[in-house]
Amino acid sequence: MNVNSLTLTVLFHLIIAVGTLKSQTKKEVDLSKALKVGDSFIPPKAVQFMRGELKVIDWKALEDKVVILDFFDTYCGTCIELMPKLQKLQDKYADKVQIINVGWQDKQTLEKFYASNAYLKENHVNLPVIYADTYLKERFPHQGAPHVVFLYKGKIHAITFFRQVTAENILALYETGAINLPLKNDFGTVDLSADINMVKNLKTSIVITGYQDGVPMEAFSTRLDSVTGKFKTTMINRAIYRCIRLCTNKMKRADFFVPNDRVVWKVKNPRKYDDLDRVGESWLIENGICYERTDEVYRPDSIQARLVLNDLHNVLGIKTYYSTKNMKSVVLKRGAMRKSKAPKTGSGRIYENSRALAESIESSGFFPTAVDLVKSKDHIYIGSFNNLDELNDQLGPYGIVAVIEDQDIPVFVVEEVDQ
Repeated sequence: MNVNSLTLTVLFHLIIAVGTLKSQTKKEVDLSKALKVGDSFIPPKAVQFMRGELKVIDWKALEDKVVILDFFDTYCGTCIELMPKLQKLQDKYADKVQIINVGWQDKQTLEKFYASNAYLKENHVNLPVIYADTYLKERFPHQGAPHVVFLYKGKIHAITFFRQVTAENILALYETGAINLPLKNDFGTVDLSADINMVKNLKTSIVITGYQDGVPMEAFSTRLDSVTGKFKTTMINRAIYRCIRLCTNKMKRADFFVPNDRVVWKVKNPRKYDDLDRVGESWLIENGICYERTDEVYRPDSIQARLVLNDLHNVLGIKTYYSTKNMKSVVLKRGAMRKSKAPKTGSGRIYENSRALAESIESSGFFPTAVDLVKSKDHIYIGSFNNLDELNDQLGPYGIVAVIEDQDIPVFVVEEVDQ
């Protein structure tokens, strides 16, 4: 199955009544000053900046280098995680690139942020930072950070995602003067069924396409289309598996956490359905889908999700369902009350019940899947642990013991169907 070549339209003629409205709105932003890829870059007359090795930000002098504007926020974990990578690229390719962080916060706030962030200190991050910016954000508006702009020779060559800031992309632009990267546009829109909406007396339509460049990712949502007066349910630029999980969670949430270890793939290539290797935008461009369903009537998400899931099953030739599988697991059982040797510190966590503890154990990465046979509703305090013995020591006062054994555990199955 080649998702990029898949564009399916199915029309159903139904007579149904219009229900109530459920809509989502985006924050209103003035896009009249926004610059686009291919435009000439109009630099600010002056900027306030701090840190870094530059004495002055001379945009004209920087035209012979690739200039990367990295818009960030101090409360954005991904932004902070990215900064050491940017610093390494700056250090290695200083003759070819100039990376500049751009923030909207004031100097005092940013000085306090850099002074108190041990992670950035340890990684010797010292890139120039434009602070209290309004001009650049007006030219490159966005709702989510990081937000990255590639400039070269006075032109805008890319407005893209943080994963695209690589040595390969910097060198490609520097050496060839051109580059084609995925477009990050937090205000992009797409009407997958624009042509279908012109069909007279249309009752229902279903459209599934591949990735749409320049359109922000969107989860399951239903809204009233003011033009057609019909309700549209959409999922935009998502992995097939993530679309399926969105639907199944809307229908009825699973009684268990569904990590990758609890997904059974009965398919030729699981990596066509989900970004298992966390590649990012390049994977999504190749394998992501957009879904849009038009209806005359509004239905609650729990009902609409079942229809959407059936559409995905029928169009993509798959079926998904819950089952069980025998797997080696950490099992929480009732045991004798025991004293703990571990000192109680403030670094632990209070779990609402034994199920919450089992889910945390499973997601910790230290152990395989976890099963709760205790079914306790009491709060459980557990500090840090690195192995089963350390965990069991802390479980002692609660009369709980964790053992590793084979269990039939719930799993989620994705299966391809012969058509």
